[in-house]
Amino acid sequence: MRYDFLQPLSFRLKSFAGHALAQYWTCEFPAAWAGPLREQIFKPATAEGEAEEEVRAIPLWAVNSAIAALMPQVLTHDARARQGEMWLAWSAAAGGKTPDRTRLVEFVKGGLMAAAMHRNQLAERRSRRQVIDISALARILEDFRGEDLHFTRKTLKLGLGDEPESSDYTLVPHALAAHLCTSGWKVVHGKADAPDAGMDGDAAGGDLRAAEGEDEEADSGAVAEAVHTSSWRRTAARDGAELVSWPPHVYESSNGVRYPWSYTLRLSVQTRGLETAAQPRLHVRVGMRRWARYNVFDPKRNIGVHLLSPSPWSDASSPFGLASMAWHPGPAGKKQGFMGWADDLVPTLSRLGSFPFLPDPAEVARNPLAFLEPEPDGEGRQRPPVAGVPYRPGLGKNTGHAVGDGISAKDKWRIFSQLVPALADFAEVDAPCERVPIPSRTRPAAADLLGIDRSALAGAAGSRIEIVLWCDTTTMRDEALNAVAFALDLPVDVADQPEQVQAWRQRFTTAELEVLLRVEPVGQIADDLELDADIKRRNDRLKAAGISRQQQVSRGLGDPEAGTTARFVLVEMRGADGFASVDHDPKMVVRAGAAVCEAVTQNLLPPSASEETKDGPHDDAEQQEKESASSRRERTRRAVSDLLIRQTGLVRPPARHGTKADELTDVACLGLWVVRRTGDFKAVMPLAVATVPDRPHALMRLPYSGWLPYHRAAIQLAGWHRSRTFDKPEVQDFFADCVAESCDGGDLALFTLAQNIRSLCPALTNPHLAADRLAFHPDRPLATDACKGLRHIRLRTNVRDETAQHFAFGKGGPDVQVGVGAGLWASKDNDRLFFATADKPSTAGPGSPGGSRLEPHWGKISKDKEGWKRDTLKDVWNPQLLELLVAVKQSDDSPAAWAALAHQRRFAAAHFADPLMLPVELHLAHKLGEVLLPSHQLEPIQQSESS
Repeated sequence: MRYDFLQPLSFRLKSFAGHALAQYWTCEFPAAWAGPLREQIFKPATAEGEAEEEVRAIPLWAVNSAIAALMPQVLTHDARARQGEMWLAWSAAAGGKTPDRTRLVEFVKGGLMAAAMHRNQLAERRSRRQVIDISALARILEDFRGEDLHFTRKTLKLGLGDEPESSDYTLVPHALAAHLCTSGWKVVHGKADAPDAGMDGDAAGGDLRAAEGEDEEADSGAVAEAVHTSSWRRTAARDGAELVSWPPHVYESSNGVRYPWSYTLRLSVQTRGLETAAQPRLHVRVGMRRWARYNVFDPKRNIGVHLLSPSPWSDASSPFGLASMAWHPGPAGKKQGFMGWADDLVPTLSRLGSFPFLPDPAEVARNPLAFLEPEPDGEGRQRPPVAGVPYRPGLGKNTGHAVGDGISAKDKWRIFSQLVPALADFAEVDAPCERVPIPSRTRPAAADLLGIDRSALAGAAGSRIEIVLWCDTTTMRDEALNAVAFALDLPVDVADQPEQVQAWRQRFTTAELEVLLRVEPVGQIADDLELDADIKRRNDRLKAAGISRQQQVSRGLGDPEAGTTARFVLVEMRGADGFASVDHDPKMVVRAGAAVCEAVTQNLLPPSASEETKDGPHDDAEQQEKESASSRRERTRRAVSDLLIRQTGLVRPPARHGTKADELTDVACLGLWVVRRTGDFKAVMPLAVATVPDRPHALMRLPYSGWLPYHRAAIQLAGWHRSRTFDKPEVQDFFADCVAESCDGGDLALFTLAQNIRSLCPALTNPHLAADRLAFHPDRPLATDACKGLRHIRLRTNVRDETAQHFAFGKGGPDVQVGVGAGLWASKDNDRLFFATADKPSTAGPGSPGGSRLEPHWGKISKDKEGWKRDTLKDVWNPQLLELLVAVKQSDDSPAAWAALAHQRRFAAAHFADPLMLPVELHLAHKLGEVLLPSHQLEPIQQSESS
């Protein structure tokens, strides 16, 4: 099916003037409260040995969520307590009264005290000292007064030409979400005029009586007559506003097991760049939330819980509270572990409301369905739900959920089309985008991807390379040898290999390349790091273990032979879950040790079923499902491909760039990127990746270096021990230098990702972006002479919902059929703005984009039979929408051609058949950032001569 139009799930906001929702009160968290709390009570943990959970920020999230649950007029809140920023927003629609200061003060005082006592109780259970001085906190709280709260009445000014205030981006989604709930908005799924139109939403598991219709492939939009209804309720989302269909829909299996699930709606306000007048937009994101029904347990991560408001003052707009519970192991060596709340919301609600039915976390974990679908009371009356646990894979043993993941295009259209009239007073739907004709691309076959062009590899890595296979099992040794032989077309005879992994080497000489192939037992190199418990400071302990392992790696690899131009190491090693803890995982230090020996590494997982391990076979209870020989072969080939293709920066661009009307040739491409890592990996480092038409591989530019082959840049980063944190001026100057070096008068396409770069380059944000001007600092644009031949395409992804979801439809309109369309799409509002969608990848779920969780559709129900079916149980692929804004172009350019180029560069990876999320230049920059090592593992190794 060909789709000619793409409909973003977005609205253009209109003026709220004259509507009750336009009026609201706002206030800041008083500085007279925040100052003493930060200075005396909730100070960051700095003492040696304090755990991460003891970092003592002001626990305003719990206090604010409790206030919202108890006072439904609260639309939104911010938990940072920053001066000059909105803390609470309160609807002024009901009578125009200001919030009750006395009640708010008591809520804040009680909530902070409850949170503090809860944290002290957790510390006491772990035999640790109390983290908060309750007496000192009580003395500070005594000084809180209602007159400290200052409310300001504001009027929302939104619409064409209105630039929203920063607080409006947060407030408007919550105001509209509350309006939808209080107005009783519902979504009807199915044919509304069917005889059974009164069927309740929980009848989703009932019989299906199908209406007449054509095959889906014949552009039919027919649906069954069964009708289901979704009602909605707010949740206390941390980002944007969220609605969830409530009560949940339920799928009941043939043996009577009930699986509850809900649709979700996330609302956020966004703007676009290079618009003649500011036009705030409301983005809508439709999702799925499956609710856990079995016992849930996760010893490493918190478990989320949605709590229904216990407030007697709650109404239809009152949000769920979002809490989390976790397994608390108790003191070392003592069996005192327990399932408890991991945040302060429930203790705060308990103190402020004294509600008797707040759930016990151990009981919620043991039987979450009992709280989501409680049994009727003693008189047979149905009791309301109390709590729900969102399901995720791996949440306890045997906790699979029958209902699939993802949202079909049909369900998006069904919900969005009924949201349009509900928000007609506040917004109008965005116009659909039209398809731009671009050259088609033939999907490469697997053999084409895994077979490496030896001349291209020689150009990227040099003519003499060394490949080392560090293996633990003969199974993966043989697979790796076969994969290398297949990739480089080498005459390797695996049958000659011994029954145990032993050292082995052989040299192969071809017209393009000389290859030294080595096999070595991996031995202790891939074992858990040995941490010295006598070293008290964690960083010192990790550094000692890391340096020891790096020395083992360096001894194992040895110095390269004279004339060797590149070294590649494939390491058979367990996945992250296979080690005792994150601190025991040796992957990073192995990479660092290899970098000292001028080698790059790639990990290869052992056989999944342990057909052969150095510890022997596992017990049946521990043994995983054995992977097939073909899947093991394919994943080994992919690992070799990643090592020799991606890590050398090999590219394979499409044959044609641009549109069918305006084809582009001989274009160089430059991608700018900022690596951001936190914690042990802390770094803010700019990178640049360039490709030119006459080179089959990418070049990298790092701070303190010139342009390097990709694998050489990876080696430099893996051993990086200079400064890794660069400030704004340094990043801006680096990017300006890269552009100036790349602009040689020829055609140059510059790619940047807004979410990655704009915090350090504010000139690329929407308010400062100017057409045909490139600047990284708002006041220092690059000189025109330095930008000859330059085009700048700024991209945005759906991170933080900055691009909308979408569905596609044909000339007959969405009522006939909707689906997922791949291609380039032109905005009707801006001739420089385009959107790109990708083809469905081979790994996508089997659910049809025209199917639905609730509505049957016509299709194949078996190999030789068609009929009505429903995609309740199938995973559905949800493609991202990539925004392409041609910010800089030359006077006679077609913007569509340069947007098409950016889209087509997503297909330029030499090792990957499906499209990348970003152009290959930005993709390679992002992947290179992954080799940056933790700071405690970067100390240079001093080797003895004998090593």
